[in-house]
Amino acid sequence: MIFDMKDENLIFVRFDTNDDFFESLYSVVEKYSMNAGVILSGMGMLKDFEIGWFNTEKDVYEKIKIDTPHELVALTGNIARKEGKPFAHIHVALAGPDKKLVGGHLFGAKVNITNEIFIYKIDSMKFERVAYGSFNRLEGRYF
Repeated sequence: MIFDMKDENLIFVRFDTNDDFFESLYSVVEKYSMNAGVILSGMGMLKDFEIGWFNTEKDVYEKIKIDTPHELVALTGNIARKEGKPFAHIHVALAGPDKKLVGGHLFGAKVNITNEIFIYKIDSMKFERVAYGSFNRLEGRYF
């Protein structure tokens, strides 16, 4: 279940247990016709998540999937479009039962209990992800 509310350009969203993180986020992006945004903060818990680190020598993401629920200590990123569809570039820091952090680029996740996220919508710009070698470079323009 998704709960959301907006005050001018500030959007608050809450995702609940078992929500798919990216599906939920993209539904909010579409609801508010967002072409550019900044994820200001996020907290809660994630489970069944996949994170990665970009190995520049091999030119690939090295990924790991973790099933155990982890506290979402930090979440930051931006929202753009890629071929007309929402695309979020998100990094996370997560703490497990041992209280040690893992983090990196977020590729997928399920919500555990809740996520509380604040997003700033930028109405005067459009961000676009464009293929650039093995990753998608962020480009922007003014409306």
